[in-house]
Amino acid sequence: MVDKSGHILAVKEKSDIHTWLKVMPELNILADIETVLVSGEDDIIGIDTWQKLADLINKNLMEADAFVIVTKIDQIIATSLALNFLLQNLQKNIIVTGSQVSGSAFLDKKERISQLYDKQGGLGLRTNLINALQSAQHALPGVAIMFGTRLIAATKAVYRYDNPINPLASADNSYWGRVDFGVNVQANLKHNSYPAIIYKDLSAKVLVIDDWPSVPWFFSKKDIDNYQAIVIKVSPYQPLESNKQKQISNWGLPTVLYNYQAVPPVKGTVAISGCSAEAAIIKTMWAIANHKQLGDFANIMQQNIIGEFYPVK
Repeated sequence: MVDKSGHILAVKEKSDIHTWLKVMPELNILADIETVLVSGEDDIIGIDTWQKLADLINKNLMEADAFVIVTKIDQIIATSLALNFLLQNLQKNIIVTGSQVSGSAFLDKKERISQLYDKQGGLGLRTNLINALQSAQHALPGVAIMFGTRLIAATKAVYRYDNPINPLASADNSYWGRVDFGVNVQANLKHNSYPAIIYKDLSAKVLVIDDWPSVPWFFSKKDIDNYQAIVIKVSPYQPLESNKQKQISNWGLPTVLYNYQAVPPVKGTVAISGCSAEAAIIKTMWAIANHKQLGDFANIMQQNIIGEFYPVK
């Protein structure tokens, strides 16, 4: 966050929030805001943070009309997807946003910050928060991301770093809303009518392998003993090599083969496509952590749980 004097404000601890909000008095005109610090600017964002967020939202469902989450730009998609899987079919909006630059080690980002300040008058957080609060007044089918000039379904969000104003986009170019002279949200959106389902757990014990054809995997069964599941990002249309198929069979763990376009099936694995890589990984974390409650892992992974699958264009 950059104030009018060009000073950069970071939130590392709870006491920083007052100073941070003081430079954005307009937020209190839009809504009655109650702030909670779940993690600081330089904290690592991961499963523990997502579970804390989900628990906090669940405990305050009756007290709040909507929830706006501010997180690091590189964690916006993962955070929104994690909340979407943990908190399904809520009748309350959850909107995730952030700044163009994350972290308080500003010296190594000085040039980027200077460019953003010259072009946009800041790092975008003030505008993103205003637009998120306005978007929160409309019923949304699931967790949304508000960034730049776009309101995006978390399930379709992808990074597009070539666009300085809109570094996040929708994979199929469909948006829940856009910003013009205000936030224009689709009129036909509504909350899901299914009963809300609250989950508490995600599993960190998921091994993610980025496979390259002809490059061997040097994993023994002992190496993966502490994992509960595996996600392998594979090449589209190209069959997985037979020696790697044998390794998967020997490991004996639930295994997901993923590619956005298409995945040739392999016996004993779950092949999924038509969703983002972040969705495939976080869905695996959710499914394997709750498989006793959900039922068959392979069947759950192929179901469209939160709208994470969409037609590939």
